Amino acid sequence: MRGACQARGCRFAQVYCLGFDEARVDYVEEWDDEDELRGQFRSERFLHLLGLIETSAEPPIVEFRAISGIYGLDYITSPACTGRQHVSFD
Repeated sequence: MRGACQARGCRFAQVYCLGFDEARVDYVEEWDDEDELRGQFRSERFLHLLGLIETSAEPPIVEFRAISGIYGLDYITSPACTGRQHVSFD
């Protein structure tokens, strides 16, 4: 979270734990610019976050929210995000 707050374009980053659901943790980052957010997808910090997502006990809900819409984890590899026609990690 500290890394996100220090990155250019990040307005804030916050972790929320809800008292009524001890298993739930919400992590929120707000960015000034969608290009700045997309630039973070290649950072060491974001790769670490992906590792946490992959090892979670239950599949997490991941959302990227922009004025143009709400996207899931597949947004990271989408042509709209990468500027490429197709990206594969196979």
